[in-house]
Amino acid sequence: MKKLLSILLTLAMLASLTAPAFADEPDYRTGTPWLCSDLEGNVTGDTETNLKDDYVLAVNKDKILALEIPEGYPTAGTTMDVQLKLSDDIKNMFLGDAPEEHDAKLAYDLFKLMMDWDSRNALGAAPLKEQVDEVEALDSLDALSAYFNEVPPLDQLAGLWSSGSTADFTDSTRYVLSVGNCGLLLGDSAEYRELTDYGAIKKEAISELAQKMLVKVGYAEDEALKKIENCFAFEAMVAPAIHTSEEQQKPDYISRITNYYTLDETREAQGKLPILENLAACGFPEADVYMVTNPEFLTKINELYTEENFPLIKDYLLVHGVVGAADSLDRECYEWNYACNNAISGATGMLDDETVFSSSVAGTLAWPVARLYTETYLKQEDKDRISGMIDEILDAYHGIINEADFLSDETRAKAIEKLDVIDKRVLYPDSWEKYDCAELNFASAEEGGTLWDAYRAIGAYYLAESVEDYSKPVDKEEWGMTPQTVNCFYDWQQNNITILGAFAQGGIYNSEMSDEELLGKLGVVIGHEISHGFDSSGAQFDKDGNMADWWTEEDYAAFLARNEKMEAYYNAIHPWEGQDLYGSIMTGEACADMAGMKVALRVAAEKEDFDYDAFFRAYADIWLAKDTLQMCYRRINDVHPMPYLRINCTLQQFDEFLDFYGITEGDNMYLAPADRVNIW
Repeated sequence: MKKLLSILLTLAMLASLTAPAFADEPDYRTGTPWLCSDLEGNVTGDTETNLKDDYVLAVNKDKILALEIPEGYPTAGTTMDVQLKLSDDIKNMFLGDAPEEHDAKLAYDLFKLMMDWDSRNALGAAPLKEQVDEVEALDSLDALSAYFNEVPPLDQLAGLWSSGSTADFTDSTRYVLSVGNCGLLLGDSAEYRELTDYGAIKKEAISELAQKMLVKVGYAEDEALKKIENCFAFEAMVAPAIHTSEEQQKPDYISRITNYYTLDETREAQGKLPILENLAACGFPEADVYMVTNPEFLTKINELYTEENFPLIKDYLLVHGVVGAADSLDRECYEWNYACNNAISGATGMLDDETVFSSSVAGTLAWPVARLYTETYLKQEDKDRISGMIDEILDAYHGIINEADFLSDETRAKAIEKLDVIDKRVLYPDSWEKYDCAELNFASAEEGGTLWDAYRAIGAYYLAESVEDYSKPVDKEEWGMTPQTVNCFYDWQQNNITILGAFAQGGIYNSEMSDEELLGKLGVVIGHEISHGFDSSGAQFDKDGNMADWWTEEDYAAFLARNEKMEAYYNAIHPWEGQDLYGSIMTGEACADMAGMKVALRVAAEKEDFDYDAFFRAYADIWLAKDTLQMCYRRINDVHPMPYLRINCTLQQFDEFLDFYGITEGDNMYLAPADRVNIW
């Protein structure tokens, strides 16, 4: 359930740097069983193609050669084109006169504050320096505890843990207060055990940004370097108690983080840290039950919370604080942050401010922008057509479950029950009442407001909203993502699929598409999202969205065996020699890809004179991509298979594909029935 828009928007905030060289750089054209055709430069005019050996390369070669990664981004392709269309659409909404309606005006006011470089430059890093000076003045562990306990949460520079309200996994009708671990500059705790090439790129880029920001707020360069060293030293100490990215993406992670503690047990687990006090300062009441997502972290952080480690802890807060604030300050800080993100993603160039800031507003004030976007660009007739398509695919999905030979009648009946109550959300909400921001206000640029103060007001508003919602039942009719998001998703806890308006655009969906193209693109995606209800994660949740065991013991064992076979299949694939994949994190998304194709083929079989060549080529086009090397590294560590694998690995599971193109044993695209890994 990755949020593709937020990832792409983060990657968009980039500046021009030369891509770094890797030590002992491998030959990236040594992939097995297929060339990694996603990686920029791997496909050339001389690259030989054979549809029966590498389908994606054969049908997409000319498109790959024609692709150019756009300035400011790390990838190109069909989905990226849709993202670029969204960016232009959002930007154009902010280039006219500001509306009078309250919520829409908030979005315009925030955009103008972002664009007001005169005020931002005049303010400089002054508000950040106030927070930095407050932390720098702390001289003992007791003073640090008092800081966490007494300073309002929104005024704190950074934290040593995470906490807040979330929907309860075992009772999806209620919220529960959760406590989790701190963040790490390198993201993945495994990087502190063994630094990868990609981790080294991130560390260098973030360190450079942190050094510049620390000097900006008054430290000498040698002081800044020492603080960065101390920050990484502290992170290395706490990292063994934080789940790695691979662990976090495995299906069993859900059960691993579902640890219920009473109030007394939470107070004991927090030890010397004022976690409960901090939640109270946010406005949350004491609760009978808390979800402690990582008990090992609380044990470790209490072990480290000593006077001896106090300098490291303080520098951890300082470094995280200045890095996190960089893009909210003046132009100099903004460009430093841009360069940091660029180095990490491999993108080049700078996007214009209007594009960056309009997209930022669309993420920060998501629902005010959602209504504007919907009213400007989305159509009821598209909503109706896609809704009908979802119904057709949901109906066909009964055949997938009924023909699953590893299910008993008891489990099959439960699966059908879950399928029959999957809710659908198409393009945009039918009503906007749930999404107004009537209580949110901040001063505009014309009124003398600043971007820093606007962000604080928005943060306070969302916190107050979270506190208010905590005391109510979960509203299962409320949308979890906004229409201006290039994504689709399935929600385990609400048992619904959502096809968002910004995704159903351009090369993914338009009203002129043939049945074959529509089914090969959006149709397979719809089937993919339905399938998440029955993948390695979705299988842990029942029809009501509660984490519950609805399988017989024998059926679940057979299901897990199928997942293990799929894991081994992806582990045997290498984008280039020496580079492994992580099959253990891909079973959910790969399962959904393959089951989505399977149900689309069931729909296709009912259509007269169906053009299978057009259908399969449409599927290959939706995942067309050209990536920087850094983007490939991101994808290798993602739960989704790399784009070229989403095409080839999925298609070789099906006789319809193999038979249509005459692919047989000895061809590289052929996969024997006994070796196929389609779980459903």
